Amino acid sequence: MTNKLLTYISIITLLLFYSCKKDLNGNTIKISASSNVEIDYFYIYNTCQPGPGQPLGIASALENLGNGNYSYQLESGYDSDCFTITGDVPANNDTSGKTIIDIDVFYTEEENTVGFQDIELQRPHGEYRIFYEFRPDTYVE
Repeated sequence: MTNKLLTYISIITLLLFYSCKKDLNGNTIKISASSNVEIDYFYIYNTCQPGPGQPLGIASALENLGNGNYSYQLESGYDSDCFTITGDVPANNDTSGKTIIDIDVFYTEEENTVGFQDIELQRPHGEYRIFYEFRPDTYVE
């Protein structure tokens, strides 16, 4: 009797686990970024492997939409399990205020957040290197 009950509980637990699991890897991902300064060399790489000065792999520029807004879309079917976003924030010698950069990564259809990076630099500040890695197999609810 105890073995049957344990078997039933195990089967029900497995069924619940697999029915709730989302397989989002490979779905279309949208990246949007905004900043109150222009970001130089704002790229996304299809890997998280470190290289000399930037990640190894193929780089694609984020589209500059103007007014500090940037966008990029990873079309469905990508093979990589890790991506890196890099960019250079120029030095700012103003004596007041902040430099703000917001990066949001989310699945386009499901609107689940894959990740985000919020950066605030108190002015004055030197040049700052953005280096943000994200994995499409995770999401934040």
